[in-house]
Amino acid sequence: MNTRGRHIIALLMLLLTAVSVAQPRILVREWDTRERLYRGEQGDMPLTLMLRVHEFSPGHRDIYSLSGAYRRGDSRTWVPLVGLHDTDGWVLYHFDSPLPGRELLDFSYEGSRFWDSIAYYRALTGWTERFEVNHEGAGIWREEDNSAPLRLYNPNLSVYRQYSFLHLEDGDRERELDLTAFDMPTAGNEVLDWREDEQGLVVLLGYQHPSRPYALGMCGAGDESGLVRLRLDTQWRLLDWRTLALDSCLKNQISERKVTRDGDYRYRVQDSDGRWRTWLLDQETLDWQPVDDDA
Repeated sequence: MNTRGRHIIALLMLLLTAVSVAQPRILVREWDTRERLYRGEQGDMPLTLMLRVHEFSPGHRDIYSLSGAYRRGDSRTWVPLVGLHDTDGWVLYHFDSPLPGRELLDFSYEGSRFWDSIAYYRALTGWTERFEVNHEGAGIWREEDNSAPLRLYNPNLSVYRQYSFLHLEDGDRERELDLTAFDMPTAGNEVLDWREDEQGLVVLLGYQHPSRPYALGMCGAGDESGLVRLRLDTQWRLLDWRTLALDSCLKNQISERKVTRDGDYRYRVQDSDGRWRTWLLDQETLDWQPVDDDA
């Protein structure tokens, strides 16, 4: 290959590299944490709790078993605990033997009804210590002959926590936006498309998540889904955002999508009253407007 050919190839590689660097990298990052440290007071003594999620219940995604330990006062000894996080808060047990707690940890009680099994786990016997804490971070500690009030400095009892962020990166800068600020769930989000222009950036997001945490109840098997459009300036600062709800078991709403001849998307959404509304999503602007169904 002659020198001119090498120069041409090098120039093309440089141009391709410049184009790739100029393109921002946009994606949704989701993760969860399943272990937390809590501090508080048991009576007039400092209390430290270290808890982790052991297993999720078979019927409710916000109910799960806990394993961990506590220490009290200036003691360096960690005392083992097993417990339950449910809709009422925590119940934590210390057993002298690890065997009684296995039934709770593994949700192995064969009750005929889901809520009966949760009541069973909340009333376990044979413990030497029991901690009960409500969602305000207050409760009571008990042993055979004694009891004392409990108070947590951090009243958030959700040991299991989910996070969903929109990540933007172009090599020179990086930013993350918390998607829960736009009424989006903590999981089940995705980037559908994006556009960049002189004014900044438009990002079209989609979300889908279960309607209710209780899988066995009304809408337990249903979904909520929709679109979210974010408008950012050239510094990736939020200018505005809007949401279009598509399917919702909670609102008794369904949708259907068709592609127009121009490649745009036409969404027909039926609400709980049986009325249909039509929205046209322009693929160039990534924005939607109401249209006549016959248009």
